[in-house]
Amino acid sequence: MSTHDYSEHPLLASFLNCYDELTRFLTRKLGCKELAADIVQDTYLRVTRVDHDTDVTHPRAFLFRTAANLATDAMRRQQLRSVYEAGDVATEAIASQAPSAETVLEAQQQCRLLQEAVATLPPKCRTVFLLHKAQHLSYGEVAAQLNISKSAVEKHMSKALAHCRDYMERGGR
Repeated sequence: MSTHDYSEHPLLASFLNCYDELTRFLTRKLGCKELAADIVQDTYLRVTRVDHDTDVTHPRAFLFRTAANLATDAMRRQQLRSVYEAGDVATEAIASQAPSAETVLEAQQQCRLLQEAVATLPPKCRTVFLLHKAQHLSYGEVAAQLNISKSAVEKHMSKALAHCRDYMERGGR
């Protein structure tokens, strides 16, 4: 830097003496020489705004604390920027994964067909199917609840699944 008389502003004189050390400190802290240089510049601007009459007992400590605080602020801003950018990417990804109106309509039609198929099952077969698929009971639990054998549950489920598959393939006809 230059060789002016900074006796009127001892904090500025201290800044000039610590310039290289501040830059190295911030480069280590931030991991980026360019960002460190920006923070050193911001520290300089802060120092120039301090009233000349303000008595700073430990100018070097004041400078390093100011620089560290500015670096922390810069890192927080960068983290927030990253969070917002990640949120934008996630929103775009979710929007691109959203089903089309055609897909939704097709799923609704398939659901309606399945409901019709289940409704046309014989009563015992329908009960077994609904207990297993809708109530998430195991074959053994369905057998115990209906007081039938596990083998009977397997036969009813096989019949129900075949009926529903055929019904849906025919489009309900």
